[in-house]
Amino acid sequence: MRLRTILAAFVAATATAAIAIAPAAADYGPGAVYQVEITVNEGGPQGGGIWLWLALYPDGTGDYAGSDCGHGHGAAADRGDVTWTSGNGTLTITGVVLNGFGPVGVPVTITVPSAYGHYPYAANAFTTIFSGLPPFISGGKGQVQIAP
Repeated sequence: MRLRTILAAFVAATATAAIAIAPAAADYGPGAVYQVEITVNEGGPQGGGIWLWLALYPDGTGDYAGSDCGHGHGAAADRGDVTWTSGNGTLTITGVVLNGFGPVGVPVTITVPSAYGHYPYAANAFTTIFSGLPPFISGGKGQVQIAP
């Protein structure tokens, strides 16, 4: 019985040490210069939401994952590759396709600040952040986080 207790303590201590020295895995991809998180929501029967996480790499490419939905349509998964540019204080991201707003995916262009930080959008977040959305998608409150 004593050997089991000692062995259990050793296993617990080893696992704790392994967790403590493991590197953080918050990076979306090795070498990303921008990590962009976007959430935009509009309540009510005509509302919906978009939730995206993007990793942007120094060569102007990137990838994204997330989901979007129009109320009454259910959430749809979004994932793929993007291209991006930076200029005049903004990031312009192309290649994102939103799958929850209709029978086919909707390609959009995303425009967000290029400086690292947190950006709240109190109104009109859908049309301020995204271009190319169907005309029935408007309004919305949002949050954007730009991180290294």
